[in-house]
Amino acid sequence: MIFKIRVVSDENELFHRVIEISEDDTFESLHKAILQACEYKETEMASFFISNDDWDKGQEITLFDMGDDELGTIPMQKAKIKDFISEKEDKIIYQFDFFGDRALFCTLVDIIAKQAKKKYPICSHATGNPPLQKINDGEEDINDLFNETGIDDDDLFSDEDADELGFGDEFGGDEFGGGYDDFGGSNDYDY
Repeated sequence: MIFKIRVVSDENELFHRVIEISEDDTFESLHKAILQACEYKETEMASFFISNDDWDKGQEITLFDMGDDELGTIPMQKAKIKDFISEKEDKIIYQFDFFGDRALFCTLVDIIAKQAKKKYPICSHATGNPPLQKINDGEEDINDLFNETGIDDDDLFSDEDADELGFGDEFGGDEFGGGYDDFGGSNDYDY
């Protein structure tokens, strides 16, 4: 049988995809079909979560084998779709952005017979633009920010600065911090 899975986003109500996929396919195949339907890069981490009607996260199905049985995760390449969803309105969360905690919401909307002329999985319906795969799509990092200002991040705090400030010589000279008592305070109080 072929599962028709509707994919929507809470970021763009006009975004809507329908993926048709064999019930015997793995979640890895579904992952790749969603990436292709959304024109996402394959370089990012992703997971599926089996969900209830309130979109609460349940069993996690990970892109990579985490090798930790205590977490109870299952790798996508070993998880067949039919073993986790099988009835209309069954729900899955596809988390495509871990750092931003962003996801797509998938619902099994129909179960149909396989058509001989179609190659599955296939995106059979597409409207609207998918949410950006990354909010910061420019791959900018902290070094880029320093480069924009003309500041070399290696020169922000040098070893010479540390020597001038007395760092690295047991907190300023003596055993307890050069003029400070055992509790870190100064003895130079005016009473």
